Amino acid sequence: MGKMADIDEMMYSCGLEILHPGGIEKTDEMARMCKIGSGKKVLDIGSGKGLTACYLAQKYECEVVGVDLSERMIEYARKLAKKKGLDDRVSFRRADAHNLPFEDESFDIVLAECTTVLLDKKKAFSEFLRVTKPGGYIGDLEMIWQKTPPDELVDKVYDVWEGFRTMTLEEWKEFFERIGMVDVKTVDFSETIPDMEEAMKKELGLKGMIKMGCKLLLRSDLRKAMSEYREIFKEYSDYIGYGYVVGRKR
Repeated sequence: MGKMADIDEMMYSCGLEILHPGGIEKTDEMARMCKIGSGKKVLDIGSGKGLTACYLAQKYECEVVGVDLSERMIEYARKLAKKKGLDDRVSFRRADAHNLPFEDESFDIVLAECTTVLLDKKKAFSEFLRVTKPGGYIGDLEMIWQKTPPDELVDKVYDVWEGFRTMTLEEWKEFFERIGMVDVKTVDFSETIPDMEEAMKKELGLKGMIKMGCKLLLRSDLRKAMSEYREIFKEYSDYIGYGYVVGRKR
């Protein structure tokens, strides 16, 4: 497991539920743009602790399948679904997004959040398209470039964030269209980034912050990684943004 996955799991274990700015509200916006509703079958890529899957199933009375590479995250997610009484509508399984264990045209909607920037996009989206029904939707919420970044930044995040590759929203739109998606729409919510750290502290609370501090004291590699991440966000704040892109399969 890489540093980014380790940090995600650490923050989840301390009580953090959503790892992107804008929280569940932005996830909900993207899902609505994908025409989510009762009876729809949804695939949640990189499902983490299962919050998104459970939230969508509960609010929209849809069926959600979550996939994640981390067995620990799958265990968390299954416990959450059981606790919320959603076992009949929400399920989770360990799977690689590059090789999804589902039949062709199995889902009405495929959603990904803060995941595909670390994947081979060509392979992953080929799989997303394969399992999406004709007329179905794919939505992806990711960190984006607000403007074309200098090569030094591209190389730095690729190295520090272990293979991270993103694009501007316009480039994301062009990518969706290139793979055959239609009615492609993008939403930029980069303005929420300044509130991200404060929102994280509020969600973790004093107990969660203390727990995270103790974990970081025991893991010098994670302390170093967290420091590098903060440095990138601070030094290159004019370039780093967040947004989502939605398209419909023909």
